[in-house]
Formats: sequence, structure tokens, C-alpha cells
Amino acid sequence: MRRKGIGIVKMTKGDGSEKMRGVPTDHGFTDIVLSWSLEDIENENLYKDQVEKIPQSFESVGQYFGSYVYPLLEETRAQLHSSMKTISRAPFAKVIAFSESKAYGTKLYDVEVDEWRNKLTVRGQEPYKTLPGDVFVLADAKPEDVSDLQRIGRQWAFVAVTKIPEDVHEDDSPSTRFKAKALALEDIEVDARNHKSWFVIFLINAIPNKRIWKALHMRGNLQIIQKVLCTNSLIEEDCDFCSAESDGSWHEKFGTCINSKLNEPQTQTFLACLRKMHCSHKTEVELIWGPPGTGKTKIISNLLLSFFRMGYRTLTCAPTEVAITEVASSITELVKESLETDGSFCSLGDILLFGNKERLKLGSGIEEIYLDHRVQRLTECLGHWTGWRHCFDSMIDLLEDCVSQYHMFLENESKIEREKSKEKEIKEESREETDASNEKYKSFLDFVRKRFVSISTPLKNCFLVFCTHLPKSYTQSNFQNMISLIGLLESFETLLFQDSVESEVLEELFSCLEVVGDTLQPLMDIPFQLQARRRECLSVLKTLQGSFNELELPMGMSKESVMDFCLQAASLLLCTASSSYKLHSVAMKPLSILVIDEAAQLKECESAIPLQLPGLRHAILVGDECQLPAMVESNISSEAGFGRSLFERMILMGHSKHLLNIQYRMHPSISSFPNLKFYCNRILDAPNVKRKGYEKHYLPGRMFGTYSFINIVDGREEQGDVGYGWRNLVEVAVVMKILHNLYKAWVGSGQKLSIGVISPYAAQVVAIQNRLRGKYVNTDGFTVKVKSVDGFQGGEEDIIIISTVRSNRNASIGFLSDRQRTNVALTRARQCLWILGNEATLGNSHSIWEDLVVDAKKRQCFFNADEDKDSQSTFKGAGQ
Repeated sequence: MRRKGIGIVKMTKGDGSEKMRGVPTDHGFTDIVLSWSLEDIENENLYKDQVEKIPQSFESVGQYFGSYVYPLLEETRAQLHSSMKTISRAPFAKVIAFSESKAYGTKLYDVEVDEWRNKLTVRGQEPYKTLPGDVFVLADAKPEDVSDLQRIGRQWAFVAVTKIPEDVHEDDSPSTRFKAKALALEDIEVDARNHKSWFVIFLINAIPNKRIWKALHMRGNLQIIQKVLCTNSLIEEDCDFCSAESDGSWHEKFGTCINSKLNEPQTQTFLACLRKMHCSHKTEVELIWGPPGTGKTKIISNLLLSFFRMGYRTLTCAPTEVAITEVASSITELVKESLETDGSFCSLGDILLFGNKERLKLGSGIEEIYLDHRVQRLTECLGHWTGWRHCFDSMIDLLEDCVSQYHMFLENESKIEREKSKEKEIKEESREETDASNEKYKSFLDFVRKRFVSISTPLKNCFLVFCTHLPKSYTQSNFQNMISLIGLLESFETLLFQDSVESEVLEELFSCLEVVGDTLQPLMDIPFQLQARRRECLSVLKTLQGSFNELELPMGMSKESVMDFCLQAASLLLCTASSSYKLHSVAMKPLSILVIDEAAQLKECESAIPLQLPGLRHAILVGDECQLPAMVESNISSEAGFGRSLFERMILMGHSKHLLNIQYRMHPSISSFPNLKFYCNRILDAPNVKRKGYEKHYLPGRMFGTYSFINIVDGREEQGDVGYGWRNLVEVAVVMKILHNLYKAWVGSGQKLSIGVISPYAAQVVAIQNRLRGKYVNTDGFTVKVKSVDGFQGGEEDIIIISTVRSNRNASIGFLSDRQRTNVALTRARQCLWILGNEATLGNSHSIWEDLVVDAKKRQCFFNADEDKDSQSTFKGAGQ
């Protein structure tokens, strides 16, 4: 039985009797999670009877969505259970205010905490930041172990963050104020004013799972989902209408622009996808199989630009921020190149990336397409007092009526002198009437110069923002006029600041708008040239003003409205599959095509979020089932097939796929083993990686050639902190020595060098990062990234060092034996791949690693770390 006052709804023990959890289909996801007891979370059999094997094909939409409901709940339970094991190291804060938020409904509370601790518990992970969907333990003492919550007299409850105030996160720190939901807190009195301390401890963020849950109950656009339900619907011939219509025309239409960019298999895949996506008679789903380095991102970018040219709105998703950022960088670079060469038919304003800013890790190359940045820039240019309308009106008023404005200024100055006792009020009035602030002007010329600069600068900035952040359809007809006006304004400014300009002459000329004399005469006096430029500026200004007024741009609207405008106006949208949930609440022109990158790493139930967006008719899934699938915490859900992707299921059902079979990343000595073991030698090495100049030697000795297995005989594996697996401190020391020697060899080279250190175990990643302590962070041109294998999927570096960690007499290697994880680790390097491992353990493991050791010996790429004479200096003292 549960103790009274812990804030959870009443349940019976986990003995198989009926629980008052509620049926998933008629209860909200958050309520179900908050209703669990500790016993429920620790009970691995809680949903065992309800979780059934997810079939390969489905008889109905109801069966399809229903198959994922209980596996999702079980996975959420397992995630909570895993986080409970490390609760002592979780981010936590002391509660300083806790009250019921009656204005927002029952069971909602306003919470304020002092400050967050343990924000950087695990190096390599993002610092903790409070987000909606965070699930906390609210407890009357900071627990060091989950058993602390079960002590007699202890009070605690689960709470979930529902809302973060809009004014927080200004300094990127975790929010200390938020609204939270909790069930049955009536018996708990959380009072920060008494002597009892209360704490909130972070467990998980449930938003991704909550979005999947909602998608499973949504019943939105089902065109693509119905297409992939049954096996029979996948084995189809090309549409007869579209085949006849496009016969021979696609290569003629697009071949010229892609021949120089894509190789033969990429070109064939590209044209096949264009034909299928152009079909308006039936829904099409295409699969592109892209092994490492074969140009998946490149073909996606070319497809997206072609879809844009064909008038299709497209959404591109990926399972992770790293993957979608890669696509965003590629297409942004492609558009910038085309803008420089041929003016392009697409602008950056047609592309929009959105999602979690910290996880996206925005670089300067893609910040211009990021939603929040775009909203900020456009809001400035669309506001009442800072926007383009105000800039146009101010410039037109100045050029038409600068003499009157100047005399108004003089009149106000005179009033100030006469009424010094009212100086503040009159100055304020003067500022409001003339917008001249507290500026003092020596003459009419000085007045015009300063006012012109103060108005023309934001006006030109608005033009720059519009050209960058509005779709080309909004700026194309006005582009030449904007360029012309900028040139006229700059010419006017240059003439205005000439030393020979006399204030009195200029004032007399600017008293009227007429131009006297021949404006084409090269020796025309500067004042008359100014008068001519003035008229020309006014003419183009009024033309542009009228044209912009017809565009129906938002005016003086909130950031939320500008955000909706951006989402509605863009044609190429990019986000993670989870973040695409946002689009379900935006009223916008329907999308046509969904592209999913790294599709083999995305759980099928998560792909249901973007697949149901209004208007979608076609989908392209790009991935490689030989690399890592989605992570699943629960063994029960994993065995049920919860982590399987739509990409993999369709392949199992016999759906055809286009193979990209030329790799451009790895030196042939690196690609050799994975090509043999994972791709049956179907992948060809591109000419660029076979060139002699592609082979690099960064350290002396054969051991540090392009590919090596380095046997660490004296390594010792040990358990790291709870929840982070194994570590091997000898291998850590070897890694540090290699990095030190690489840095010494690199200094003075003038070359850029990127290094990745990979390990399957989080404990080893943490150990290496702790030793590094950001040592090479500020070294320009020499970068070191240390990540888990899972964290490196989609990445590549010049040099990759793999620390395999395992070293024991039983040849036990656990999840290191996973073939897909091994494939990812072995295919990240461009020029050098150095594998640190224990031959006795890996070579007898009856796994892919045993094959790798045998292959390395056969190819004479196997080295004992302590025996190679050329490399002894590298390892000398490494284990100390």
C-alpha cells in the first residue's frame, strides 16, 4: 500500500490485479505518467502483458496506431526507471515558492526555485535547462538514492513542467520559475517559509514521448500512412499517366544542372524521385539507401531545390538535431553558391529551420535560416516605430519637407531658450514633434546630414533583412528597385558630405522639388546634383512603398504572429521529426512532400508526427539500416520492435530502394573492412579518396598510418559511475598521449586538423573529457570532439580514435558486439582510423570485432602498442 500524502493517485500493488492507471486511450499522457508509483516505475513487468510484437503489416489504421501505445508507455516507464538510478547526480534545486495556480485550472502550480545544481553532471551533454515536459520529483529532502523516497515519513510527488514564463532564458540559464502539474497534492503542504526544505529533482523530459502519444491519437492526414500499412500497397508499378508524360523529359529538363554535381547512381536516384514525387494520381514513398560517405545530404539538398523549382512545399525531418543541421548547412551553402553564380530562383528566405537552439548548435552559416533569428530580424522591420513603413515615411518626409522640419526645429529651440523653467517638457515635445531627440544642429546642412544618416541606415538595413529573410516571391519584383534605391541613397549621402556644399544654397534649392538645369551634365554643380538625386530617391521610394504595401506583410504584430508568418511563407522547412509537431497548430498552405534523413534511426511511431501533416502526398526516406537504429531503453519494448523504423519495415516488406554506392569520405584502407562486412563489397571508392594526396601521415611510424588496430595489452576495464557503463583508464591515457603528440606535430603546420575520439561507453567518454578539461577548445584549426558512438552518427573527422574499452579474460564485450554500432564507429574517419583495443578480449569475442582483429593482422595493420619501436615515444608513460 502507498503512504498517505505522497501526491500520487491510489493504486494497488503490482500483483496483476487491476490498477487505477486508466486506459491509455481516454487519459492524457501526462496524467498517466504522473499517476505512476515508485513500485510501478521499478516494475519491469508493469506493461509486459499489454506489449505485443508489432507486426510488419497492418489491417487498419486503428491497429497501426494501437500497436505502439503500450510499448510507448513501457518505454517511458523504463526511461524514468533509468533516471531514478542516477538521481543523486541529477540536476536539482531548492523550492522557495510553491502555490496553486488557480487562474490556469486545477492541479496546476506556480513554482519558484533558488538555483539549479548539477547542471553539468555529465561532460558532453548539454547543460541542464528547464523546459516544458520536464518531469521532476518534488521531495521534502534531497534524495541520494531512490530508496530515500521510500523512508517512513518522507513526502514526495511527481510533477511535470507545463509552461515557462516568456521572460526567462534571457541569459541561457535554467529557469527558476515555471508552472507545473501534479496529481493529488492536497495532503502535501509545500511551504518555503517554514523550516522544512523542499527540492525538485530532474528526471526526464517527456515531450518527445508526449508528441508521439498525441500523434498516435491524432488521426490527421492519413494518405502516406495508409500507403505503408499493407504489404500489397508497396509493390506497385510506376503511374502509367506520369510515366508517359515524363518519358525522357526529366533528364532533359534537369540533367544539365545536375550532371556536374551528382555521380551516376545519384543522378539516377535523383531523377527517379522527381518522377515519383511529381505524380498527382497516387501517393508515392521512395527509399534511398545511403551508406556512409555516399552523399545522402548532397542528394537531399539537390532534390529540395528541384522540388522548390517545381512549386512544391517540402518538409525535411531527421531524428536528431545533428542530422537536420547537416542538411540545413548543405542546402544553405547550395543556395548561397547559386545566388553568387546565377542569381538563383531560391533565396534563404524560402528556407526555414526550427527547433531547440542549443541542440541545433547553430553556426554562422545557418543562423540566417533559423526561425527565432528570422522572427527577431523581421519583427524589427515590421514594427510600427522601427519598421519599414516608418523608415519610408520618415525618408519621404525628410526629402520632401526638410526645410520645414529644420525651421520647426529652430522654433522649438527658440521656445526652449525663452522658457528655461520648462526645459524638460519642451525638449520632450520637440523630440516628439521632430524626432530630433536632443540633437543640436549647427546649420541646415548639418541638420540634413545627420537626419539623413539616422533614417537611411535603418532603411537600408530593412532592405537587407527583407532580401535575406523573405521568400523570393516577396522580393523578386522589388529587388532591382531596392538595389537602385540603395545606390541613389549612397550617392546622395556622398554628395551631401562634400566640403563644397553651402548650407544656404542647399536650403534655397531644397525649398522646392523642381530640378533646374540638365541633370546629365557631368560638370553640374553639386547642389544641383543633390537636387536631382533627391527627386530620383523620392520617385523610387514611392514606387517601392506602394509595392511593399501590396505584399500584405505583417504590421506591428506580436512575435507569435511573425513566427506564424515565417512558417506559412517558407517553402523548404527543416526540423527534427519531434519538432514537426509544432506545424500541426499552424494554419498554413499545405505541404506536398516529406523527406526524412537518417530515416533508419527514427522510430516508426515518431515518424507518425510529420506523416500526418495536412496536404502531404509523398515521402522520401533516406537512410541506412546497417547503421544505428533508434535507442530504446526498455528490453520489452525493444523486443516488440518499438525501435524499428519505417525505413527498415518497408525493406523487410520487399519495397525497392535506390542504392548510392560511391563513397567520398574514407581512405580505401578505412572503407575496406566495413564495405566487406556490412555492404558485401557493393560500395566503390570515389576517385578523390584514391588519390595519393588523400593519404595523410600525421605521426611517424607505420602504427599511425591510415588504418591501425593498436593492441593495448595492459588495459584494465572497470565499471564507471552508475548508469554509464565501462571505462579503461589505460586507454584514456593512451588517447591523451596520442592527442598530445598530434598537437605537437600540428603546431606551425598552418593546416586545419579535426580529430574525433569515439567510445561505445559513456563512462569512457566522461573519463576522456575529464582529462581533457577543454584543453583544445580555443585552439583555432585544431579541434577535438569526444563523443559516444551514438553521438557521432552522421559526423566525420580527419582522424578518428576509437577506444573500445573492454579488456577481460572472458572475452565478454556486451553491447560493443552490436554490428550497427560498430559500423558507425568504423566509418567516421576521412584520412586516419586508429582503433585501441585488447586483442585477447576482442579477438576471442565471437563477434564482428573478432573478424576485425583477423582482418587487421592479415592486412598487416595490427600493432602492439608497447612493441613498435617507431611509436614507443607515443606510449612512453601513457599508463602512468
